[in-house]
Amino acid sequence: MIYYTYRIMHFDIKSPSTFITRVFTISTKDGKKKDIKLKVVYNEGKIYFTRRNKKSSWYKNLLSNDKVEFELDGKIFYGTAKEMNDKNLISHISQIKYTNEKKDEPRYGFEIKIEGEIT
Repeated sequence: MIYYTYRIMHFDIKSPSTFITRVFTISTKDGKKKDIKLKVVYNEGKIYFTRRNKKSSWYKNLLSNDKVEFELDGKIFYGTAKEMNDKNLISHISQIKYTNEKKDEPRYGFEIKIEGEIT
């Protein structure tokens, strides 16, 4: 179980934008918090994680437990992940994330509702 200390969240980031950051999920194998660096998209107050398939451990972790954390400007934020099923939304996020041919490849992903900052 993860315990949080909450405070009002504040960060200044351009929308839309993309950046590489640490993402924390809960492992399906041992229940421990795991981290990985991902290229993520920020758009209209939400964070998006996308991938070309569902085989990665972080993707499987989020399918099993929707609680997620990510780092931005040295601060850790938390939220809830919801798997995206809207192909138009996924395509839009890929157009933001990539400038090369990857932007047209089929993707899977999660929309993260940002809920606060961990202090």
